[in-house]
Amino acid sequence: MAKLDVKLVAVPTTTQTLPQQYRKLPRVGNHVSINWQNLLAAKPDVVYVDSELADEYQAKLKEQKITMKALDLQTYPHMLKTIKYLGEKYGKQTAAKKLIAQLQIKTVHRKKHPRVLILMGMPGGSFLAMNNKSYLGELVEKAGGKVVGADPHSLYTSPNSEKIAQANPQIVIRLAHAMPTEVEAAFKIAFQADPYNQLIAVKNHHVYDVKAPVFSPTANLQVNKAYSQIKEWVNQVE
Repeated sequence: MAKLDVKLVAVPTTTQTLPQQYRKLPRVGNHVSINWQNLLAAKPDVVYVDSELADEYQAKLKEQKITMKALDLQTYPHMLKTIKYLGEKYGKQTAAKKLIAQLQIKTVHRKKHPRVLILMGMPGGSFLAMNNKSYLGELVEKAGGKVVGADPHSLYTSPNSEKIAQANPQIVIRLAHAMPTEVEAAFKIAFQADPYNQLIAVKNHHVYDVKAPVFSPTANLQVNKAYSQIKEWVNQVE
């Protein structure tokens, strides 16, 4: 919204640094705990919600006669389409085209495709394997890597130890979705046991812990930084 210079009436409550023009606006909580009093007081014409969370808020917003629009940021192409949509919606087509141009990434063509396992850690110690259709999986494959160890039919699945051992990834990317200190500690414990401690990625020290704002489960404006970093890792084992 800031890149397109769209006026807002309220913003989420966040630990991230907000753009200058939005810092004095009312805070309406986050996706875990909405401050409905502040949200309603802002009298928005529309509330934009991540498509993954839309079902949680649809009924409540409808009850308050507030229009809700889900924005799809699940993958890199979806993010570009969302930017284009917002540019058209608010008459900011020029700014949208400029932003989309800045976010372009080029696919790398390689003869060899290093095997990459992507894990997303959750608070509490559990984690999920991300496939090649997830946001980070898509970046890995654009960089010339091959995503392994995940279910090809589901973006996020519980890791299958046998499948991971068989795939024997050369690179492991471990994403802390929230509470990075706790999640990274859980990853370290898990990687001291089979099958992880036997992986070639572990033996060759190609295991990387990543977190927001550069890395996330869904697409964001840090895509160029994330992609450059992934290309660098893939190059190391080419």
